[in-house]
Amino acid sequence: MRQISRLTIGLSALAFACAVAASGPARAQGEAPKPKAEDSAEPKREENKDTKREEKTEKRDDKTDAPSEQKAKATKDDKSAEKVADKKSRADSAAYMRKLGQLIRARSPGVTSLGSGSAVVRFRLGASGAPNSVTIVSASTPKHGELARSIVSGLKAPPPPGGAYDGVQSFRFH
Repeated sequence: MRQISRLTIGLSALAFACAVAASGPARAQGEAPKPKAEDSAEPKREENKDTKREEKTEKRDDKTDAPSEQKAKATKDDKSAEKVADKKSRADSAAYMRKLGQLIRARSPGVTSLGSGSAVVRFRLGASGAPNSVTIVSASTPKHGELARSIVSGLKAPPPPGGAYDGVQSFRFH
C-alpha cells in the first residue's frame, strides 16, 4: 500500500510540475517579476536641438535607403525575368527534342535483316537543322552502327533553338 501511495504522490508531483511548466516560463522561487516597460527607471528623452537634429538625420537616412530598395526591387525583377526566360528556353529545348525524337523514329526501320542489335551515335545539328557530324559511339556490330549513322545523317530537322544542337541517340534493332 505504501508503494502505491508513493507512486500516486510521485505522479501527482510530476503532473503538477508539468502543469506549471506549461502555464508559462519557469522562474526560480526567489526571483522577482521583471518590471514592465512603463515601470522602467529609464528617464524620458527630453526634446532639445540635438535630438531634433538626430531625427532629421534619421529621416535623411530613410530617404537614402529608398534608391537601394528600388535597386533591390529592380534586381529582383531582373532575376524574375531571367527565370521566365530560362523556363521558356527549357520548354523550347524540350519541344525541340520531342520533335527530333519523332523525326528519328519515323526514319528508323521497324524490322531489319541484320537481326537484333544496338547502336549509339553522337551527332551535331547546325543552325539549318542539318547534321554536321555523326559519329558511332558504340554498336553491337559494325552494320548496326552504320545503320544508326545513316538514320541520323539523313535527318532533316527544323533549326534548333540556340543555333546548334548536340545530341546522343541510342537505337535497338529487332
